[in-house]
Amino acid sequence: MTLNDREIIFVTYSTERNWTAELPKSNWLCILVDNDRQRNYIDEVISKIINNDVCYVCTVGQNCELNHDLIDEEIVFRKVDIDDHYLPKHDIMTTWHTDFDEGIWFAFFAAYDENVSIDKVVILDMTNGQENDRIKNLLEEYKVSG
Repeated sequence: MTLNDREIIFVTYSTERNWTAELPKSNWLCILVDNDRQRNYIDEVISKIINNDVCYVCTVGQNCELNHDLIDEEIVFRKVDIDDHYLPKHDIMTTWHTDFDEGIWFAFFAAYDENVSIDKVVILDMTNGQENDRIKNLLEEYKVSG
């Protein structure tokens, strides 16, 4: 499936399987969908998406602002810590969207990185599928092809 020339990849977070194997290694944006996951799970996700060279992260759901701040915090920590921590060669852009629908739209039609051509959007679900129908309805409304 594609939308606005961006491949759509649905990934469901789970502690029971290797969900990171589904993440791209370059040129991708992550829509992090979370309502109430515990901090340790969010920290794991943040670390793994950074390690997989995400270039843009849009957070949506009830914890969107907090998750956005946690991502920015991890990026800054990796930049300034005395130990050498992995960061992609490009800057990672982050946004949060209290309006869920607007956040999904933004990821496909407005998110842009001048140094990385975004050609994949990963919708990373941390809600155990609670928001899947809502997301799929929005994508249909936006005219997903494929």
